[in-house]
Amino acid sequence: MGRFFVAKSFTFDAGHRLVSHPELCRHPHGHTYRAEVVLEAPSLDANAMVCDYKALSRLVRGVIQPLDHAMILWREDPLRPALEQAGERVVVLEEEPTAEVLAKYLYCQLEQTFAQAVANPQLVEPFRWRADVRLVAVRLWETPTTWAEFSTR
Repeated sequence: MGRFFVAKSFTFDAGHRLVSHPELCRHPHGHTYRAEVVLEAPSLDANAMVCDYKALSRLVRGVIQPLDHAMILWREDPLRPALEQAGERVVVLEEEPTAEVLAKYLYCQLEQTFAQAVANPQLVEPFRWRADVRLVAVRLWETPTTWAEFSTR
C-alpha cells in the first residue's frame, strides 16, 4: 500500500559562525535559510489532504520565528556572553550551528510541536492535526546551492 507525502518551504534570515572552522566561516555572517518540511501519512483526511498547508505553516512558523534575525551560536562560543549582554537576539545550540545541526534542531523542535498539536487541537483550529501524520525530513538550504537534511527514515 502506498503513502502520501507533502512538503512546504519556509525562509528565515539568521546569523551564525563556526568557531572551529579553519577559514571564513569562523567569522560572524548570515544566510537566508530555506527550510523544507516533508510530511507523510498513510491516508488522506476528510478534505483529501495529508494536512492543511495553513495548519502546517502555523506550526512551523512558531518554531522558526525565534531563529529569524537571530544570531545562532554554539554554547561554547566566546562571543556569546557579549552578544547576550548587549541585548542581541541569540539562540544557543549544544553544537556548532552548521546546516546539518540546524536541520536536526528544526526536526526535533517540529516533532515536539506536531505532538503538541495532536494533544491540543486549538493550536491549529479550525484545522486538525492527525496523529498519523509523520515528519519525514527537514532539508535546510543554507545557500542557493547547498543544503543539509535530517531524517529518521
